[in-house]
Amino acid sequence: MRQSTPHRLFFWLKILFLAFPIVSNAQNLDEQNFTEAVSLRPITSVLLAGQNEYNLEEIRNNPALEFVPLSSLKENLGFSNDNYWLNFSLKNTTDRYKQYYLETARPITDVVNLFLIDETGQLEKQYSGDKIPFSKKTIQHRKSIFEIGLRPGQKIEAYIHLKSDGEVVMLPMKLYQEASFFNLTYKEQVFYGFFYGILILACIIYLFFFFALKDKAFIYYALYVLFIALMQFSLDGFFHQYFTPQGGWLSDRAVLLTALTSLLFFGKYGDTFLNLKKNIPLLHIVNKVTGFAILLAVLMLVLSTNFEYSYPLANAIGILVLAQMLVSLVVMKFKKQKVDVFFIIGISFLLLGFVVFILNNFNAVENSFLTSNGTKFGIGFEIIFLSISMVNRIRNLRMENEQNQMLALQRAEDMNDIKSSFLSNISHELRTPLNLIMGVATSLQENKEGENLDEKCKMLLSSSKNLLGYIEDILDFTVIEKGDQELKEVSFGIKSSIQKVVNQQEKKAIAKGLAFNVSISDNLPARIVGDKAKLVQILTHLLDNAIKFTNKGSVDVEIQCQKKDDQASINFKIKDTGIGISEEKMSTIFESFTKKSFMDKREFSGLGLGLYIVKTYVDLQKGSINLKNNETQGTICELNLSFEIDDHQTETPQGSKSVVPEIQTETGNILYVEDNKMNQTVVKLLFKKNWDKANLTIANHGKEALEIMKEKKFDMILMDLQMPEMDGFETTSLIRNGMANCHPGIPIIVLTADNTSKTRKKIFELGANDLVTKPVNGPLLFSKMSKNAIDKAISNVA
Repeated sequence: MRQSTPHRLFFWLKILFLAFPIVSNAQNLDEQNFTEAVSLRPITSVLLAGQNEYNLEEIRNNPALEFVPLSSLKENLGFSNDNYWLNFSLKNTTDRYKQYYLETARPITDVVNLFLIDETGQLEKQYSGDKIPFSKKTIQHRKSIFEIGLRPGQKIEAYIHLKSDGEVVMLPMKLYQEASFFNLTYKEQVFYGFFYGILILACIIYLFFFFALKDKAFIYYALYVLFIALMQFSLDGFFHQYFTPQGGWLSDRAVLLTALTSLLFFGKYGDTFLNLKKNIPLLHIVNKVTGFAILLAVLMLVLSTNFEYSYPLANAIGILVLAQMLVSLVVMKFKKQKVDVFFIIGISFLLLGFVVFILNNFNAVENSFLTSNGTKFGIGFEIIFLSISMVNRIRNLRMENEQNQMLALQRAEDMNDIKSSFLSNISHELRTPLNLIMGVATSLQENKEGENLDEKCKMLLSSSKNLLGYIEDILDFTVIEKGDQELKEVSFGIKSSIQKVVNQQEKKAIAKGLAFNVSISDNLPARIVGDKAKLVQILTHLLDNAIKFTNKGSVDVEIQCQKKDDQASINFKIKDTGIGISEEKMSTIFESFTKKSFMDKREFSGLGLGLYIVKTYVDLQKGSINLKNNETQGTICELNLSFEIDDHQTETPQGSKSVVPEIQTETGNILYVEDNKMNQTVVKLLFKKNWDKANLTIANHGKEALEIMKEKKFDMILMDLQMPEMDGFETTSLIRNGMANCHPGIPIIVLTADNTSKTRKKIFELGANDLVTKPVNGPLLFSKMSKNAIDKAISNVA
């Protein structure tokens, strides 16, 4: 029950009799403040014992130990792991029993023990501090609280022993009446419940926002709020009370661990929210270094048993993180980059709160309710304003998402236009050579004498090669879009490969009336390790473009090489005197489908995929390519590719021809499995002209091939893949598994129009020996047939 006003006045008169300084400090208080705490600091003396571990008897009986007035020291003694002994006396001059509660030290002080000695010498011990289990505290309260009961006329002498592990030591000496103490406790519970409830609610809300929006700023802020709440929870003694009531390893490190972790996530949040990686790259790097330093400090804390320097270090890191955030804001404002005003206000309150708190820790300001709870006020206002800032961020993200949707819709519409343009373009490009082929074929059919037959055949072959090139580009584009492109790195002769491409392009240039100048460095390695096909394709596309877009003048090719250890860096420079590239188109020159690529007039042919394929293959080989307009006229293309030098093989001298051995039998039996009659006819003509010693048998599909093999033995099989009844995959599998009437190891060469990597992988897994793509190249086919026939012969001999 609350005491009446006369009783409260009587209490203060008794205090006046016991300790005049207390009355001097309290006599000006009005009646409403009599229930507030009374400070015992004016009547308390202190012994600064340092690292000396004295017991109570040594303290009482050693006159050499000098106590000094506690009022001569600040309430905040700063970071310390020393021992302190406090001494004061109290006397009850009334005829009633008096019950008081004494609050001293901070809730996180390790050791706080009270010793009460009455006039008869009877000793009473009370224990507090977070170094012992919570249940062993005499008064089970989050703070260092002791109960002092005085009988009428009783006088006691009190000693308090305090020791911390390096945290800030504070020595308040607040004496409460029983009723006022419980009243204060209830108010604190409401305050702390509201404070921590807001923090946990904010944490949960921002976690929801993170999972909904996938914006890392929300998860970093949610984790920062969580750990800042845990840090305050530790400082206020709740962590020891509820999470680690038995004390121990985690209880000793709770404040430092939560403080450092909150700083880590605060730094990450600021970095992400302000997008320092893009806006201020240097500060982004500094932020990463600071994060690493925090992780290192956490590791040291986990392994350390002495925290003497840990608390000052954590506070110093806190100042560094806050300073970095302040510098980031200043720099962004200086660079006139937009920063949400509520974010600035929220960070300002947080900075102010932490500055006051840290200054209080370093004993730079007097301890008070405001300074000791500076972070709570700072965090409270920070949560309010940063929440408003986060709402603005959500609105901005929503608007950005709506804009992205509009752009996606616009892009979808553009793609429909582009697809239509592309289909129109490819129809034109494919129909042009087809028109020539069909026209020449009709002319040959009508002209029985075969007038200008050689010229017409050249035209047919040229148009067919154009068609094949377009098909290869489309296939390459499909592979690239699916992400299936890969490098096939083998050893090959770089000089001969380049020379072959150059010779082919020189003929095109001369036919167009252009000068074609080539300069190849003498220090090119003989052989390199790389993807020969992709290198040839890159050079072919680049030279094709140079010649295509040059109507008069010249095309110059310069190839230089720089060697370092076993690496060769090859630089290709292609310079033409053509029409050049407009500034508008330069930005999209390496893209596959853009509106700009189809806005051109039909002055030049092609599908518009060449440079896209080139750029993709250059990037795949980690090279570089740059296109720019010449200062006078035309375009300059600079290409750089690096290859490993192969010193273990020598290149075949240029101009020498390899001899392709023939199948060493006059009656070699070849089975050709193919359903298409035209393809059958083509292969028949090839065999009749180039390999009339072999006996060619044709099966229309796999099932027919198996039936034929029951009646006749064969030395080799040419296998198509896509066939009715039974396709080439199944037929090859049956042969290799010994389920056909032939030797399971018979050479099988696949002839197919499907040149994808997936098909290649599958047919070799099934056991095919080799592959030739359609349209069939006769010399290549016979070369592979001879090679496999020789391999089989060697295998039989072995």
